[in-house]
Amino acid sequence: MDDLLHKLVSAVITGALIALVGALSVAVRRRRVAREEAAAPAPVEDRSQTLLRRARDLDHRRDELAAQGRQAEALAQAREAAELWRELTRVRPGRFHAERREALGRLSELLAALGQGDQAAQVRREAAGLS
Repeated sequence: MDDLLHKLVSAVITGALIALVGALSVAVRRRRVAREEAAAPAPVEDRSQTLLRRARDLDHRRDELAAQGRQAEALAQAREAAELWRELTRVRPGRFHAERREALGRLSELLAALGQGDQAAQVRREAAGLS
């Protein structure tokens, strides 16, 4: 009986030691990985991604302001968004023409609504040239 109890206690202690060593090993690895990640340089975001995020934000704000009847503020957002879409089509040729056309269309609508018909026509011509 004492021999059986001794073997059982020994097995439990051995298992506990193995589990403790495993847990310590995992903790040490996690700390090492965290240090390496913290020391690694931050990834550089592609310029087109920054422009794209900003243009979409401006489009969203333009639409919100227009829906609230704040046309002059919406126009400022629309002008900035259109310029960013222009830049995106320069940075990524062959991409974003549909988005640029849409942004120019909204800009043209706002210009016309605010009595700036000549500028609205000029923006419409630019948009038509993208087709």
